[in-house]
Amino acid sequence: MAKDQSTTEKIVMIGLSLAAGWAAQKAVEKIWDKTTGGLSHNIDDDDARIASVVTFAAVSAVAASVTQIVAKRSSRRVVTKFRPKN
Repeated sequence: MAKDQSTTEKIVMIGLSLAAGWAAQKAVEKIWDKTTGGLSHNIDDDDARIASVVTFAAVSAVAASVTQIVAKRSSRRVVTKFRPKN
């Protein structure tokens, strides 16, 4: 996080990141289950194929990265919008 960020901006960014990350993970899981017919992506499942686990991990990582970028930009807009003007 940048040094010039206020505490409020940091808190908003953390909250938005958590909420967006949770929503993105749920969306990835639902889309995965629908497109693969419920093919297991759990590393602990003995029936899971390595390609399935690796593909799911890659898709999840991309979703997490995009979510983090969007949350960071959104938090700045939210804080700027509600920041008192001097």
